[in-house]
Amino acid sequence: MSSGPSGERRDEDLGVLLVSVSARLTRLYGRVLGQLDTPLTFRQHRMLRRVSEGHTSMAALAAFGNLTVPTVSESVEVLVRRGLMNRQENPQNRRSLLLSLTPEGQAAKEAADVALADAGEQLLQAVPEERRQILQESLASIFDAATEIFQQPSAAGPATAAARGSK
Repeated sequence: MSSGPSGERRDEDLGVLLVSVSARLTRLYGRVLGQLDTPLTFRQHRMLRRVSEGHTSMAALAAFGNLTVPTVSESVEVLVRRGLMNRQENPQNRRSLLLSLTPEGQAAKEAADVALADAGEQLLQAVPEERRQILQESLASIFDAATEIFQQPSAAGPATAAARGSK
């Protein structure tokens, strides 16, 4: 097998390579988002994107992102302080809050979307056109499998379950 710029990656175990690619993409996207006029973290961008898509309660954001409400609340607080998100009382349920993007938050989200799309296009240049459909289907399957694992009572995953079964 041929090797890429990193040399040994092509012969790496597929599971290890998957985790390595995920970590590398997370760092790359973090760097791209951090260099914007309005710097964002990956989580902040996801929050802005999800609120713009209509997930306007903290509980909905927590459920959608497999996060706890306190974690979401902390992230929302930072975005509100930065003037990127509004938080207001829900007129239909005064115990809950509705979230919305400020014009600055919408602009930051859109700039981040463009920057990440550009980075994604640069990455896809490394994949021959005839393999992209297979890549898309494979990544969608992996995403669905990861989502399923998150929804299990213990998000520790199959390795932990297998280890418990061998005791």
